[in-house]
Amino acid sequence: MKSARKTKKQIMEGVENTKARIIDHNTVEYFTANGDKIIRLHLTDIITIKPNGEIVLNSGNWRTPTTKDRISKYSGLRIWQERGQWFVGGHLFYDGITFKNGKLISKDIKPDDKKINKIKAQIKSYCDLITKDNLPIPNGGDCWYCCMHDVKEDHKALGDLTGNHDHLKEHLKEKYLHGSILINAMREAGYEDQQIRYHYALKVVDTFKRSVRKYLQKRLIMGLAVR
Repeated sequence: MKSARKTKKQIMEGVENTKARIIDHNTVEYFTANGDKIIRLHLTDIITIKPNGEIVLNSGNWRTPTTKDRISKYSGLRIWQERGQWFVGGHLFYDGITFKNGKLISKDIKPDDKKINKIKAQIKSYCDLITKDNLPIPNGGDCWYCCMHDVKEDHKALGDLTGNHDHLKEHLKEKYLHGSILINAMREAGYEDQQIRYHYALKVVDTFKRSVRKYLQKRLIMGLAVR
């Protein structure tokens, strides 16, 4: 589902007395009092370019194609993805990673393959719960972190708004499949609500599985590393 185009005032919510200009879809450029150049996507400052040349990158825990595109486009540091992980400049990406003159100056980290493989196995087992006979629809008894949304923030779930993904780990452990997580995953995969209703009606299990797998991997695997 494509996000609605926001006004400059909406994107700059929480930032006072600063001139800004729109440079891309839902993306603005502005400067702080100390001279930092900021690129903001929605309400997240994804790039900070300091006067001394340091470049700080931040996804705001939104590892989406749009975030990846904007960081690559406006920082001059290309991000690519392998095995569910983001990399930049030959290093595993993490929020706060800092470069200067193209070289990493913050701490380098490595993927924790053992943990990654364990979580991938848990996610696969969870997605296997999705069958033609088990396609729950959202209801008031669903996990609150999954079913509660902020309509002002592109219907972000409470778990994403608070940065709390521990509830998703519990869902995997308890094999708790509910309708809200299916809807959230399908929406994030780009499906409109009418399309999701068709998928329910036709019981297109593979699409639900694929969407839920990507949804969970983005929140539970991306950035998982040994520091």
